[in-house]
Amino acid sequence: MKPLGIFKHAIHFGTFEARENFVSFALKCIFYIFPAILLGNYTDVLIQRVKKDNELGDYLINYILLQTLVNISTLYLVILFFTKYATEFQLTIAGSFFGVLYFGMQPGFIDMLREYMNG
Repeated sequence: MKPLGIFKHAIHFGTFEARENFVSFALKCIFYIFPAILLGNYTDVLIQRVKKDNELGDYLINYILLQTLVNISTLYLVILFFTKYATEFQLTIAGSFFGVLYFGMQPGFIDMLREYMNG
């Protein structure tokens, strides 16, 4: 396969074409990994900064709800504006990297949930 064809398969979202070649598949995975890492990390950093500054009071549930709403909003915006990109979230292995890493890059969210559940 020509190098241009490999890249074309990698950026053609909403299809299964990247499966035809390892390099296309690897590139497609990268296109899901990096945005997820960046969005997940910045979401967590933003909410932890709000929590550190105690902007919503002393109740942990306020920050859990805020981060949940930010997560839902982010995913909705991705689905709304990048429909073909988002169709692969549940349909392909490459797309599943997004969800796993988006939430995996938010350890502060998990810590808040654990703290709240353990009372």
